Amino acid sequence: MSDGLNLLIMLLNHINIDESIVLDTEYTHPLINAAKYLANEYLIGDDGHPDRENIDKISRAGFPIFPAEQDRFGWVTAYIELKHRIIIFG
Repeated sequence: MSDGLNLLIMLLNHINIDESIVLDTEYTHPLINAAKYLANEYLIGDDGHPDRENIDKISRAGFPIFPAEQDRFGWVTAYIELKHRIIIFG
């Protein structure tokens, strides 16, 4: 598994257990921003479609990923499901 995917899993684990990290529309915690950046880098292929292999690796680590918004071309945004919150990326 790539270092980027390992880092994403590590960040998701930390965000998942740290209840002081709040999802807020006014302010986004730097760790959530980092997780979104890594998700965009490693979970979206060069062609703009979901990278199913990497998504499966993150899902097997305990973080289900599913489409949020879709259009006729595919996923526009996606969710990463955590214990008490959802991160949107894409």
